Amino acid sequence: MSDPVIFKSSYFLRALNRDLNPFTPNIVLIDEEHIEFKRRNWHLISEDTETLHFKNITGITVDSHLFGTTITIKSTGNDPIQIRGFWKKEAQKIKELCATYIEANNKKNSNEALTKAIENQRGNYSVADELSKLKNLLDQNVLSQEEFEEQKRRLLNG
Repeated sequence: MSDPVIFKSSYFLRALNRDLNPFTPNIVLIDEEHIEFKRRNWHLISEDTETLHFKNITGITVDSHLFGTTITIKSTGNDPIQIRGFWKKEAQKIKELCATYIEANNKKNSNEALTKAIENQRGNYSVADELSKLKNLLDQNVLSQEEFEEQKRRLLNG
């Protein structure tokens, strides 16, 4: 697992949003599994942290303003998180990095689900039929070549 990528908000942009605490920036940490948003709470005593797993994120939008952006992260089961205080280029990097990890998590989850379904049906199929079905999914671009090869290997070694 790689080290998280850390983004810190700009004091100038926070001041424009009436967040006048100069000592504590808003921080966004992104690793392969999660995005974490930290900000000083309104009591100025402690920090509020929100963490979302990429498999639960349904969308990320970047709303550009004259100065800065608002990043909105929508997820299943939670209220949207709004992050302010980042310049447009930084916000775009956050969005692109999240999109990459969301896609990777979705592929991993769909591959795991397919593997589980195959394992549940072990006694009720012929290997030739399953290979035929996998080839059909590959031809329809439902599976990538790598996913096809992995599932084929599991069937033949199973």
